[in-house]
Amino acid sequence: MKTNTFKIGAALLAVAISVCCTQARAQTATTVTTTRGAFTEFVPGSETLVVRTDAPTPVRYVVTKQTTFVDETGTPVLVNQIAPGSPLSVQYTTTGDRLVASRIVVQHAPVVERSTTTTTTTRPLTHDEKEQAKEQIEKRKDALDKAKDKLDDDDDD
Repeated sequence: MKTNTFKIGAALLAVAISVCCTQARAQTATTVTTTRGAFTEFVPGSETLVVRTDAPTPVRYVVTKQTTFVDETGTPVLVNQIAPGSPLSVQYTTTGDRLVASRIVVQHAPVVERSTTTTTTTRPLTHDEKEQAKEQIEKRKDALDKAKDKLDDDDDD
């Protein structure tokens, strides 16, 4: 009778262990998906990151405290420093109908140089304006010469 009790106990223990191990394996199996797109906006109140992709509508990702924002080199980036239209890739998992972002890598976008043109209309200086300009130039030269002399005197000490 004792042998049967031990066999039944051992069988129950084996079943319990296999059930626990199956549940543990099922809980750790998560799929991380990566999507590329362009940053559209971050909605702080709802912790939602909106990304424009090839899909007809923008994709919304949930951002948590565990979500990391980095650039291509791995340097942390603040979400408020990401310019709209910046290319990025989002690593996320699906929880129910929510896309939860775990890592967001901001790509370095090419710098668009902007140029401005300023048009200035000039006229010839009058005789008095020329004389004033010459006086100002002479005063500046004198001030520079005095400063140079003082530096030379200090170096001699």
